Amino acid sequence: MLVNVGKGIEREIDVAKLPQAALDHAVYIGLRNVLMDSHASITTDEYPNTAERTAAAEAMVDKKLAALMSGEVRVQSTREGDPVRAEAIRMATDQIKAIIKKAGKKVADYDAKAIREKAVARVTPELLALARKRVDENRAVDVGSLADIGL
Repeated sequence: MLVNVGKGIEREIDVAKLPQAALDHAVYIGLRNVLMDSHASITTDEYPNTAERTAAAEAMVDKKLAALMSGEVRVQSTREGDPVRAEAIRMATDQIKAIIKKAGKKVADYDAKAIREKAVARVTPELLALARKRVDENRAVDVGSLADIGL
């Protein structure tokens, strides 16, 4: 099994060679982390009542566990990504925020996920070209050194 541990580090691990205690521990930690992540979006802002918050979190955990038991898994992607596309999405997001403010509304009143979806939809070949130029310009800038900033 190829395991991406982050920062560009990957290791091929023969799980059949792991001692049972190590395998049990890895499965426990993995399940715990996946299930903890599943209810991380449940907040005190949304559920100020402790009992309701706990019930909502338990429902999310149960839903995730059912998905796992049926074989549904999220594939982990690497974070290397495309800097030009990321910049184009940032630029489109800024455009959408400007439109919201121009309408006299508050950006905070809109769902961040919805704003991102709209931004992704606004990425055009022209915006990608501008983003490419911006990324290239940023790469060409000499940012200096730690000594330059006093660190």
